[in-house]
Amino acid sequence: MSGFLQELAERRRFGMKPGLETISAVCAALGHPEQRLRSTIHVAGTNGKGATCAILDACLQAAGLTVGRYTSPHLVRLNERFFLNGAPISDAVLEEASSQVDQTIRESKSQTIRDLTFFEALTAVGFLVYAEADPDFVVLETGLGGRLDATNVCCPSLTIITRIGLDHCDWLGDTVEKIAAEKAGIIKHGSTAVLAGQDPAAARVLLERAIEVGAPVKVEGPDFGLLDRSLAVGGQVLRIDTAGGPVGD
Repeated sequence: MSGFLQELAERRRFGMKPGLETISAVCAALGHPEQRLRSTIHVAGTNGKGATCAILDACLQAAGLTVGRYTSPHLVRLNERFFLNGAPISDAVLEEASSQVDQTIRESKSQTIRDLTFFEALTAVGFLVYAEADPDFVVLETGLGGRLDATNVCCPSLTIITRIGLDHCDWLGDTVEKIAAEKAGIIKHGSTAVLAGQDPAAARVLLERAIEVGAPVKVEGPDFGLLDRSLAVGGQVLRIDTAGGPVGD
């Protein structure tokens, strides 16, 4: 592991720092790699975020598209957070992007940039990796919440919010409504929002956000739903119902 990657690992002891000021400043210093991504799918929620990202990755690749997937945490190696076309990125790719972030931090006179957290640094690395690789789609999983999560500087074409429950209440709030308001922060003008079935209180907050920013919405139940799911070699077979009728396996 390079010196900077080791330093990144050590930055975890500084904890979390919700807010977009630092990641925005770093991305600007790097030439805004997050704006060079062709099409981004942004995923937030309490349960099922990682599985949703993995399923999206598999479906898009099955359709013949190239896909980047940024998720957390990793189990053994940092590379596991950065997938490209179904496999973790190589050490060389990780080192190259990390060195650019490292150089930006060291050369910056801004204390804001120099105070980059572990997750913010890795998110900047991810933006660089995918801007360089230029896949058709990048699937981004939020780290914590949504509104103030470092990934939320992206410009998504699609936002997905999985089922919301009480999680990280010390950071996000002590009610489902407050937590939903944080997750809803990823819904933006210019993107379509896809919402899993929710507690009515959470659903109301999410729909209000979509209306506020003028984002089209697809809701589990009236717009789509799972008809059947079965195990298959290497994965699952799903049958999905939509407002226009069922789609194939």
